[in-house]
Amino acid sequence: MGHWDPQAPTAGPWQGAAPRARRRAALAAALPGEWLVVPSGRPQRRCNDLLYPFRPGSDFTWLVGDDEPGSVLVIDPSGAATLYRDERPALGDPLSLLDTHRGAFWDGQPTPSPDIAITLGLPVRPLSHLPEVLAAGARGRAIHGLAPDVDAAIAPGGGELSRTIAKMRLVKDEHELTLLRQTAADTVTAFEALAAALPAAVTSGEAHLEGVFLQHARTLGHGPAYNPVVGAGEHATVLHWMRNDGHVREDDLVLIDAGIEGRERYAADVTRTFPASGTFSPEQRAVYDLVFAAQETALALVRPGVTLRDLHTAAVKVIAAGLRRLGVLTDRVAGGLPDEQVVMRWMPHGIGHMLGIDVHDCLAVAAEPATMPLEAGHVITVEPGVYLSPYDTLVPAHLRGIGVRIEDDIVVTPSGHDNLTAALPRSSDAVERWLASLDMRSAA
Repeated sequence: MGHWDPQAPTAGPWQGAAPRARRRAALAAALPGEWLVVPSGRPQRRCNDLLYPFRPGSDFTWLVGDDEPGSVLVIDPSGAATLYRDERPALGDPLSLLDTHRGAFWDGQPTPSPDIAITLGLPVRPLSHLPEVLAAGARGRAIHGLAPDVDAAIAPGGGELSRTIAKMRLVKDEHELTLLRQTAADTVTAFEALAAALPAAVTSGEAHLEGVFLQHARTLGHGPAYNPVVGAGEHATVLHWMRNDGHVREDDLVLIDAGIEGRERYAADVTRTFPASGTFSPEQRAVYDLVFAAQETALALVRPGVTLRDLHTAAVKVIAAGLRRLGVLTDRVAGGLPDEQVVMRWMPHGIGHMLGIDVHDCLAVAAEPATMPLEAGHVITVEPGVYLSPYDTLVPAHLRGIGVRIEDDIVVTPSGHDNLTAALPRSSDAVERWLASLDMRSAA
């Protein structure tokens, strides 16, 4: 099997290595004197011998940043970190031809461990050495559910490692904020293309818009951060409409909820609601302006010390008053219940969530984020919506089938906040002017 001379690229330090080294040191200091084990995970089977594209576990991404399946980060009781990485069969090894999932002939030439160590700033050892390390660290803590060998070697410890990492991940460092800004900017670019594609979608439907977004997501990042929602007409009233197989009519509103997963796996999560014709009908504008007012009210409150519940309560009060004006929420409908409680019929979700490597970030500690005071460095979404189902007989007939959500990605700063997706128009007037300018550019 000789006569192979693969030319490996020259290794060099990676800009993501230094912040991850600081995170590993901080984690070791938070849980001193313990074995800490964080796997990257393994590819999942789609069917037969086909696998889904691999995405590393988010904690591993935050601490290491490597995308190789089967890798395991180990931090020993002294605080020293080592990456155990699969040494895939390289060209010249008979297994490079025989191993159809790991061999270089099938899956690409592996980067040598010394080069990976230089790039990641982290010692690298063969994955085959891991069992002896797991035996030594059997009383340690591990992230479970990603690697059967790790699960078998280290008993579950109540999730303390997951919670500790999640608490640390909540407050983004400067490297993370830079990545989130870039991913948000790239998602704005994708939404600009989506808006320009609305006329074509009237002919080819929701799937056309989904395709436009997916092209940009793959070109500008790893791909979509989640399955995009493209809901036209009554589909805009379905919160998680992901079939994206409906028609787009010229008089429809089109709700698009989509975000790119960036090159280091940081996510954006953005929603805009566009009139397919470029102009809101009076009824559509009334509902849209109500949602916009609710978002403006919530955004004005974002700063350290407030909670997502504070934002939600303020937005819901605006929506309740607006639905009263529109004749949707009446005394008969309320039946003596507080307006803010009845509004759940038309806005059943919260005002937002944490955002980071995961779209719904840090759920190990943010499962009840409503009462958690916001801090500088938190990144959240603010996303009020109103969904008036065509089948809801409590809604006046002329408003049925209108769904609107407006969602932006927000960094909490020491003095307030920064809207990462502010480049996308939000008010109804601004949206109409923007769509008209896109039409003029395409006509030119």
